[in-house]
Amino acid sequence: MNGKGVNGKRSLVVFLVLLVLGLLTLMGYYLLYLPYLEAVNTSTQRSMRLMDTVVDVRVDGRHSERLVAEAFATMEGLEKTLSRFMEESEIAAINRGAGQWVQVSPITLEVIELGLKMADLTGGIFDITIGAVLDLWGFGSGYYRVPSEEELAEALATVDYSKVEINREQGLVRIPEGTVLDLGGIAKGYIVDAGTALLREAKVERSIINAGGDISTIGRRPDNMPWRVGVQDPQKPSEIRWILPLDGLSVVTSGDYQRYFMHNDERYHHIIDPRDGYPAKGLRSVTIVGKDSVTSDTLSTAVFVLGWEDGRALVESLPDIEAIIVSDTGTWVSPGLADQVTKQ
Repeated sequence: MNGKGVNGKRSLVVFLVLLVLGLLTLMGYYLLYLPYLEAVNTSTQRSMRLMDTVVDVRVDGRHSERLVAEAFATMEGLEKTLSRFMEESEIAAINRGAGQWVQVSPITLEVIELGLKMADLTGGIFDITIGAVLDLWGFGSGYYRVPSEEELAEALATVDYSKVEINREQGLVRIPEGTVLDLGGIAKGYIVDAGTALLREAKVERSIINAGGDISTIGRRPDNMPWRVGVQDPQKPSEIRWILPLDGLSVVTSGDYQRYFMHNDERYHHIIDPRDGYPAKGLRSVTIVGKDSVTSDTLSTAVFVLGWEDGRALVESLPDIEAIIVSDTGTWVSPGLADQVTKQ
């Protein structure tokens, strides 16, 4: 064989070797390196409209983008189960079947039982059967009006959490005819907790979920300091009045400035007192700090309705619960929070 033939064969072998190495490198990039890049610690933040508010989720850690998507999917699925304003929800099915036993999932059963437990704790001030009264005022539909005394009396006759029946073994719930179940004061906290639980199980480095004032955190900020959460000034909601440090805790605020309408120069807000059917008076906002969002959610409503004295007494009677209570004339910060909160 002449020299040209030998050189040609060598060139072909070199070319083929280089080609194979190039293909292996390309395959390694797509099959190994890219998945590695996606798995290393990253930070992802997204917003989505859920539960009639904007929900923000931030996750720092491995697979952050996927975990944010999974957290939103979990919360969206729970809303479809627990919102009475969604026709396909189990709560809507219970309301449609008032007077009859209705089959529900373990999740719905759990939330209803939690609601009844909180109703017992607050002496009925928190009541998940308040739906008919809320409908009269237009909260939920957006058609706001001031109902008559006769209408309120008729709706209040349907409000009594003690008449909600549960068959835990068979997964059944029954409410009296005319009663409207409304989990608005507890479902959002439960849903936020479910999103946080998913992220905690995935062992994320840190996360924060903010669902329109229901805030749940994992870990600390990148500088190893607690998360700093602003609490609005109820007199000027566009301004922050206090800064709270959150270290793996939840905070929920209920205020008369969040959802309301004006009629004859009077403000009518959405936090209804189940004793008389009117918006609760005396307080402007209640912020609860606790270990989970579902408890903080229900307590922020209950304390707001109870008012200055009884609300403070309830907070002080409960372990691991702190609060900021604001009225027209003063502010009370619970002793366990007083040395941590920063006033702006």
